[in-house]
This record gives sequence, C-alpha cells and structure tokens, in this order.
Amino acid sequence: MKDKAVANSSTPQTISVSERFGSTSVFLGWRFFAGRERNALVSFISAVSIAGLSLAIALLIVVLSVMNGFEKEFRERILGLAPHATLWFAAPVDDWQGIVSSLESEADVIRAQPIIEFKAMAVAANRVQPVLVQGVDYSKVSTLMKAYLGSSQQEGTAKHQATVLAEKNLVIGAGLAKQLALSAGDKLRLMVPDSSAINSSGFDAASRAVSHSFILSDTLQTGTEIDNGIALINLSDAARISQLGSQIQGIQLQVVDIFQARHIATHLAINHQLPVRISDWTQSFGNLYTAIQLSRQMVVLLLTSIIAVAVFNVFVTLGMVVKHKRADIAILRTLGFTRRGVLLSFVIQGMLISIVGCIVGAVAGCLLALAAPSFVGGIEILLGVELLRTDIYPINYLPSQIKAADIALVCLVALTMSLLATLYPAWRAASILPAKALRHL
Repeated sequence: MKDKAVANSSTPQTISVSERFGSTSVFLGWRFFAGRERNALVSFISAVSIAGLSLAIALLIVVLSVMNGFEKEFRERILGLAPHATLWFAAPVDDWQGIVSSLESEADVIRAQPIIEFKAMAVAANRVQPVLVQGVDYSKVSTLMKAYLGSSQQEGTAKHQATVLAEKNLVIGAGLAKQLALSAGDKLRLMVPDSSAINSSGFDAASRAVSHSFILSDTLQTGTEIDNGIALINLSDAARISQLGSQIQGIQLQVVDIFQARHIATHLAINHQLPVRISDWTQSFGNLYTAIQLSRQMVVLLLTSIIAVAVFNVFVTLGMVVKHKRADIAILRTLGFTRRGVLLSFVIQGMLISIVGCIVGAVAGCLLALAAPSFVGGIEILLGVELLRTDIYPINYLPSQIKAADIALVCLVALTMSLLATLYPAWRAASILPAKALRHL
C-alpha cells in the first residue's frame, strides 16, 4: 500500500491544453510585441506599423471633427439666421398680423416674421455693390441675429436695440460694409428700380431707378456668407419703397425640424388656407449642405484607405516575425505547444500593435482637433491673410467638434481590419511543421 501511495504521488497530474498554453500564448504575444528583436528590420517595421496606424487614425479624427464643426455651424449659425421656410403670398396682403399670430401658435413653429424683400444697389461714395434688402419687424428678429450686431455686442443698451432699425436706419452685413468702406453712422443710398414705371412702361423702364438715403446704424457680423450681401431695413421703410402701403409680401418661418421645413410649411398653408408659394432653406443652402456631406464621405473614404495601408504594415510585420521565428515555433511545437496556441500568440501580437496605434492615434487626433481652430487662426494672424473667406467658404473660421461616436467607430474599424490582417500570418505560423523547420536550420 505504501509503495502504491508513493507511486500515485509521483504520477504527473493531467493539465488541460488551455491551462498549460493559454497564458503562454499571451506571454509570447507580448514578448513578440515588446521584447527586443535581434532583427532590426522587424523592429523597425513594427514601429512603422504603429506610427502609420496612429497617424491615419489621428488624421481621420481631425477631419471628422472639422466636418462635424462645419455641419454644426451650418445648422446653428447659418440656418439659425436664415429662414427655414418662407410663405410668399400670391398677392400682397393687408391683415397679416392675425396670420403671423396664428402661425406662431403652431407647435412646429419657433418664430414667424413678416417680410418684404427686393434687390437694390448699395451706393457709398464711388463704390457700388448689389444687395438683397429685407424689410423686417425688428421685434420679431431672432435673438441670434441680434447677438451678431456689431455695436449691440459692445453697447448692449436697450436704446440701441430700439433704434437699430428705426426709420431711415439700415443694417448691412460686415462683409458688405467692408466692401463699401462704411462704418456705423455713415450714409449710403439704395438704388431701387421704379416699380410704378416698370408696371406702366414695361421692362425697358427698369433702367429708371429711385434713390433712397439711409444711415448705417449697425453691421451684422455672423462670420458667414450672409455678411456679404444682405441689408435689413424697417418694415415700414420697405413697404414705402416697394409702394405696398401696409401690406407684406410673405412670412418667414423658423421651425423645430429643419429637415421637415417644406412639409411643415405646406401643412400650415393648407390648414390656414393661405394662397402662397413656398420656398425653403434647401433652395438657398441645400447645395452647401450636400457639399459638406459629400466632402465628409469622400474624405472618410480616402483616409480609411490610409488606415488600410497602415494595417497592411501590420500584416507585413507579422509575416517577417513568423519567418524570423520559424525555429522557435518548431521547438515550441515539439514541446507540445498547440497550433491554436501559436496562432493565438501572433494574433495577440498584431492586436497589441493595433491597440497601441489606436490609443496613440485617438489621443493625438483629439489634441489636434482641439488645437486646429487656434492654429489656423494663428497662421492667419502671422501671415496677415484670410485663409477662409466667406465669399468662397460658408464661414470665415475653422470649426471643430469632437464626437465620441466618431472616435469609437474609427478605432473599431481599425481594430477589425487589423484582426483580419493578422489571421493569415498567424495561420502560416501555426502551419509550420516542426521537423521540416528544424531540418533546415
């Protein structure tokens, strides 16, 4: 019995393959990734793989953040100032106050504003610029637009707010004021075709224009293309110039859901039985919004291909490591290391390269996205040039908005592509025959 007990105690215990080699695969994967390689070329390519993946991810995050910023500014700034939809009456109407009140009471409507609109030529000294003149009720102008009035930002007084669009006063965009070399308090003239002459004499009489003098009370500084061609005057002045008396041409609407603006406007026109023609923001700024979306998609596609190139470096790195470690793999296999353990070791190595690249790239991308607006602004100040001009771009500054969902998506795509790239080299390593590999040492 004693001999039997001794024999039993000396018998080795059975250990599962996963228990014996599961932790070994993780250890080997880490050593292949972090250990010092005798082959300098393998180490160099591994470092290049991490750097390339980090750079691709950082660039993609920066571009996505800038595109997000443009889209945000387009929605909040440009569409916050421009009407989402306009109801143009078939003929000017008198009793518009009740219509405006009833429209504003609708749940889908944020604000309804009476409007008279016409085109004119703004003349100051020897400078002439075309301008779109809008007669508005200042009490119904959006708070956002009032916030962009240059003088009111500095003074902020109730008196200034009350007189900014008083009779014979006018507000123009900052870009237009710069082109005309005007500042607050200067005089300018609006040259408007004589509507009565046009009606009586036909198109040829359109060359006859009537001059109307105004005082520039303020400038509108939105930092968008709106600054380059708009003028706001009192509703009564616009009615007098257009010879409409107390009538208006239409009603501008700001709605809750901008992407349903036309649908909401149509629904309101039918419910209130208004004989109107409907225009919405997609006719004025739809091409701009589509361009932003298309640019975002094309840039993402381009930079995703850069990630694919960086992931290919991971593929090459693993291939070289497998070739360099053939003898080591053969020895491990003769000691009982399984094919699955070998495959897992190289998959872990490739994923470690990708994880480090994603972390470094995500951090660098966020830092660059945060610094991009200030960096571009600093370059403009240093060089004394305006890189983003509102006559070319929708806004005159570089916006940036970082979204966690974008970072997560970019890293997830990079890790998925890296995982797929590691499978073939890892499978090749697991397929090495120990006897054949050791024979050719």
